[in-house]
Amino acid sequence: KELQQKKKEFDLVVVGGGATGCGVALDAASRGLSVVLVERGDFASGTSSRSTKLLWAGIRYMGTAIARLLRWESLKRPYTALIETM
Repeated sequence: KELQQKKKEFDLVVVGGGATGCGVALDAASRGLSVVLVERGDFASGTSSRSTKLLWAGIRYMGTAIARLLRWESLKRPYTALIETM
């Protein structure tokens, strides 16, 4: 109702306030566009749950991969080779 009274124009209207919609709105606003984000229910109420699950799985995978790279067994051979060359 308040928006109807002001009759403001926006550069972008984002429909859906899930993870993807909020990300799009944030990106557009950071680029200087005037943005309005509309959501039927509560913001981030599970509308893009697949996107956030995929993101979370990717973060977990990267954490596991980095932990494996930093194990002593992974670093032992290069370290030994370095010491032997000195």
